[in-house]
Amino acid sequence: MKPNNQNHQVEPSENVPSDFFSLVERRALQLDTRLCIGIDPHPEFVNDLSELETWSLSLATQTAPYAACFKVNIAFFEAFGSAGMQILENITQKLQDLAPVLLDAKRGDISSTGEAYARAAYERWGAQGLTVNPYLGMDGIEPYLRYPQAGLFVLCHTSNPSAARLQRRLDQRHIALYQEVVDMVNEHPESERIGFVVGATQPTALAEVRRRAPHAWLLCPGIGAQGGNLKEVVAYAWGDHGRVLISSSRAIAKASQPALAAQSLRDDIRQALNDHRASLPAPDNSLPPVLLHQLAKSLLDADSVLFGSFTLKSGIVSPIYIDLRRLTGNPKAFATALRAYQHRYQALSQTHNFIALAALPLAGLPLATGLAIHNHLPLCYPRPPKQHGTRSSVEGGVPSGSRLLMVDDLATRGVSAVEALESLRPHYQISDLLVLIDRESGADHHLRSHGVDLHAVTSLSALLDIWESSKMVPSEHIEATRHFLTEKQ
Repeated sequence: MKPNNQNHQVEPSENVPSDFFSLVERRALQLDTRLCIGIDPHPEFVNDLSELETWSLSLATQTAPYAACFKVNIAFFEAFGSAGMQILENITQKLQDLAPVLLDAKRGDISSTGEAYARAAYERWGAQGLTVNPYLGMDGIEPYLRYPQAGLFVLCHTSNPSAARLQRRLDQRHIALYQEVVDMVNEHPESERIGFVVGATQPTALAEVRRRAPHAWLLCPGIGAQGGNLKEVVAYAWGDHGRVLISSSRAIAKASQPALAAQSLRDDIRQALNDHRASLPAPDNSLPPVLLHQLAKSLLDADSVLFGSFTLKSGIVSPIYIDLRRLTGNPKAFATALRAYQHRYQALSQTHNFIALAALPLAGLPLATGLAIHNHLPLCYPRPPKQHGTRSSVEGGVPSGSRLLMVDDLATRGVSAVEALESLRPHYQISDLLVLIDRESGADHHLRSHGVDLHAVTSLSALLDIWESSKMVPSEHIEATRHFLTEKQ
């Protein structure tokens, strides 16, 4: 294999992330890949020190278009002694010019020794991410977190045959050791910078780790020669955010055309995800009756619903005005609205891979913020271009190319969402808008003409039914609003 000069580095956006997991997520989304390419110069590929650097860079260059990141196994460089380690130091920056670099070193020792290992990994060899052994506890992991760019993968349940003897050992509470590793990491204040290594041959462990750590990145080696099932890995590890890296080393390296082998595995991962989503039952988009009733009452309790004659932003004169900005003044009502948003978002996430939220100012900002915090999702929002600094028209630092879900309070004609597209679409993939209430005044059709699907938690008609049946609102207001809706259809 001969290296070429083609560079597959993803073009940076205005706000370029620097920490490992942000870099990986940005690249994974822009290239639509979850493939981690192992740079393992095994003796069957490299027998002589003179071949080590050339072979490693050649494999990386050929497979970079399909790689979310590279995983470099330190052992195969150590095997060549100090000269091999010098080559590792030489190639790390060159690899980073192609994709983020994870150093597979499986470090783990007491704190003072860990500090020395961390200096070697991050300062000497230039790693961005690192695999670590958690079996000395969190004080053996913390030295590696002192580097702001660091992203860690802790060994959780590995794929080697004898792993279960220790990693599945139960304590007096009947919790397996690998489960305790996840719980220990989750308790750490910087747990978002820590992922888990779970072998592709361990589907039950994958499902359990994903259940315990719904937002963590999982690194899954073992597809191919070790017998891991790709469909099972995708089904159990993907979760709501697609934070999974499926690692392949020798299977790609030994192929006559590594680039084609990497492309094929990348495509197989995509197909496995499509098959998994197709097998899921249709999501239930309707709110549970109890929650819908609570929402209808909360809107009235927060004084968010007024009746009379109101000219809306769309120019429509309406007998009802819904002001969801008032929800934040009533914590109980605000919490009910967020629960309703969350129910609809969970149904959407089964069929859509949203990476971040875009709040539509101003009413959508607090609602989208609550939803983002609950789901550990990045958040951005459009704004009039600043006349100073970066002159940005979008705030929040969400990587360009990400697929976003726009969030607003309600939809009448969809005017606000269409206006926001002018700022958002040059940077992001956007085809969906989530609102709490569809006022049923033409937003669905108008948004569809701009390539946006409207997803509403509930509709004005559904709220009218509850207000009427529960006698929460005088009948004349109900009748006037229904007449208004009929005229609009």
